[in-house]
Amino acid sequence: MLEIPAGTHTAPHSGLRYTLREPLILPRHSCLFLCGDNGAGKTSFLEHVLIAHIRASHTLLYLAQDLELQENTMRATLALLDISAAPALPELAVDWILASDCRDTLILDEFDKHLNESLFRKLCLQDFGWVICVSHLELRTPYEALSRGYALNFRRQGTEVRLSPEELW
Repeated sequence: MLEIPAGTHTAPHSGLRYTLREPLILPRHSCLFLCGDNGAGKTSFLEHVLIAHIRASHTLLYLAQDLELQENTMRATLALLDISAAPALPELAVDWILASDCRDTLILDEFDKHLNESLFRKLCLQDFGWVICVSHLELRTPYEALSRGYALNFRRQGTEVRLSPEELW
């Protein structure tokens, strides 16, 4: 299980306070979508609350939304593993994920804006324990390879953000 306890969680650098009224409990082979408007605090929650909870008991592989900033790291890692790197960034990212031995938790922050459906299929998402996705797109089909799907909806008013879990499938 992957669990985030109920309560108030803070992201001090942003000044945001997140309230989760009930614990978020995700069974293995689940997908979690962080959903909300631009500026709702999804990435701040991901980077300063959720990842801290996940690292306490799980390993993770994280692709940040600024994928271009990770390009050199991905190319260097693949070179060290003696794996030829694809020239295009989307294919490079897929190769990097597949080369990783982490199959516990995969975190994709607005990653789906870079990939088409065939590249998503290549990822074999069902092989991961959990997939966490921040997205503004309604591209859920590739994630349905996972047995369960959930959304964590963000409603922001000022510095207060209310989090509402929802089971999708």
